[in-house]
Amino acid sequence: MEELEVKKDFSDIYTKKYPAPYLEEMKNVEYRIPDQTKPLYKHLTERMGNYHKRPISILDLGSSYGINSALLNFELIMSELDDFFIQQNPRPSIKEVQDFFDELPSKNPNLKFYLVDTSSPALEFAEKAGLCEGSFCVNMEKELLPSEFKMTLGNIDLIISTGCIGYIGWKSFEKMFENIDSQNSSPIFAFSVLRMFHMDEIEKVFRKNDFELVKTKIGPLKQRQFYNEEEMEKNHRIVR
Repeated sequence: MEELEVKKDFSDIYTKKYPAPYLEEMKNVEYRIPDQTKPLYKHLTERMGNYHKRPISILDLGSSYGINSALLNFELIMSELDDFFIQQNPRPSIKEVQDFFDELPSKNPNLKFYLVDTSSPALEFAEKAGLCEGSFCVNMEKELLPSEFKMTLGNIDLIISTGCIGYIGWKSFEKMFENIDSQNSSPIFAFSVLRMFHMDEIEKVFRKNDFELVKTKIGPLKQRQFYNEEEMEKNHRIVR
């Protein structure tokens, strides 16, 4: 996808064993979209919980280290994660990470997170830290969905993506819809999409499966800073 070529490639920090390099780089470029999308996700899960009278299952596409889960489950903001993971020297061990989350006010019992990402180390961290019920390491654009993932899709209430649209496109959603029974399971989707990415092909897949994508009344979210002048120039060319 042409749009991906204009973005800085951060894959080296997504595949580290612990999230400190990721959080440090995101702090440097002022990436705070998970903080901004948190109120929307919280609103949706609360309304769905009140309606269903049970815990809500959330599928986070492009979840990385489980940031959305940490923010929603423990009422955190990204700067608090920065303080814990970045400021400590040496960096916290997995045991210290587990203790950090265990010592926070009790985990939200009404949310069950399932994570999807292409980074095995990031997902392994999230599982060890207790940030998810399960995870799936799969490139949905190129690979078949694992059988366990297919089974999980049938029980998902909310599917979110914070900044991953573009890396995942219509092929991924086509595969997911093949395993969503709209008669028995009709999840809500909630995405934040960078302005450079077009949703036309994804919208076609949604309409074909009797779903509709609509823009919220929420205004544009503040995006991260450009990593360097080269990324800025490439971005300006593609969005003109």
